[in-house]
Amino acid sequence: MTHETHKILKKNGKSFWFASLFLPKHVAADAATFYRFCRWMDDLADSGATADAVARLEKVKHDLRARSSNDPVVASVLQIDRRVPLNFEAVEHLVDALTDDASSDKQVKDEAELIRYCYGVAGTVGLAMSAILGADAEGAALHAINLGIAMQMTNIARDVLEDARSGRRYLPADWVENLSPTQLVDDVSQPDLVAEAVRRLLDLADVYYAHGALGFSMIPAESRTGIRVAAGVYREIGQVLLERRCEWRGERAYVPLWQKSRIAAGVWIGSSRLERLSLARESSNLNRALEGLPGLR
Repeated sequence: MTHETHKILKKNGKSFWFASLFLPKHVAADAATFYRFCRWMDDLADSGATADAVARLEKVKHDLRARSSNDPVVASVLQIDRRVPLNFEAVEHLVDALTDDASSDKQVKDEAELIRYCYGVAGTVGLAMSAILGADAEGAALHAINLGIAMQMTNIARDVLEDARSGRRYLPADWVENLSPTQLVDDVSQPDLVAEAVRRLLDLADVYYAHGALGFSMIPAESRTGIRVAAGVYREIGQVLLERRCEWRGERAYVPLWQKSRIAAGVWIGSSRLERLSLARESSNLNRALEGLPGLR
């Protein structure tokens, strides 16, 4: 892992940086490199320079297809593929999802669109990361996708106000009476409606966490602890929100280091709360909105 990659991960991805401490060095290095690539594209999509961001993301997709790039961030991902077989179709789908984010003020219509969005920006990342972790490609694919979807749902629940200030609303319209991002920022008349939508989203995320956790056994033992810790820490962000009664307008929810350490200890002794979640929905119905996408064929 380069010094620059380590610095980016520790500053902008504290949960993943903590989890990387439990991975073999070569796996942690590739995971951090891929995280840096995803973060770089996400920052492009959020930059506000719409035309420039879209053009640069389209160039990323071109370079991925050509398997050659002069951009060091993209080139570093192509280097990973020489060691492990990344699913580039999924990575291209990630670029498409972020390009769509960059070119529009996203306002999700319903739960099916929410799930497709979470697949595009995070399920695809789970699919790529599973290869980096050395997981059984076919058996682990759906679990990796669902774990990524769960983590993105946690992100959305945490960042409702921040996203609204950027002109985006990822909570489904039919959950929040079609409130616009502007209304979420300026109108304080329906905070309970939005809080209930956040709670509903966290409940849905738990279904995806539960299914994602079923794939942990398909990851090599040397890498398994790291992803179990990452998933446990990320889910804990949602638990912090629940303890605040899903208050979405206050301080950004985070998991302090002592709590991350407690979660890691729980994983180590086999008492992970995440892995005790029950599947509240038939797994065959979880991905109905995603039929035909990479990893679901």
